Amino acid sequence: MPFDCTIEREGETIVVVPEGDVDVVNAALLRQVLQQVVERRDCTRLDIDMSAVTFLDSSGLGMLVAAHRAAGAQGIALRLREPGPMVRMVLEVTNLHRVLAPDEDPTGAPS
Repeated sequence: MPFDCTIEREGETIVVVPEGDVDVVNAALLRQVLQQVVERRDCTRLDIDMSAVTFLDSSGLGMLVAAHRAAGAQGIALRLREPGPMVRMVLEVTNLHRVLAPDEDPTGAPS
């Protein structure tokens, strides 16, 4: 599936919306986008809307962890927003849902 990415601003939050697979081929593209947002330091929160991500492999997951650390080092809170079932499964299996998507619970219960 082709990969695309859009960036939106919601007040002090930048929302990055990747579409397609976040895998070994496309993780570097998303890394560049996230790196540019973090380096600009013009937001307090960086949300990655995962609703249109169709696949997430270990390369993509590693890149998201690295982006989370880089954003945190700049005082920016990075969170995944609306992970679909496949992305949610990968996050739960790796126990990263508590770090990357703490506000997202498929049952609707508070985390």
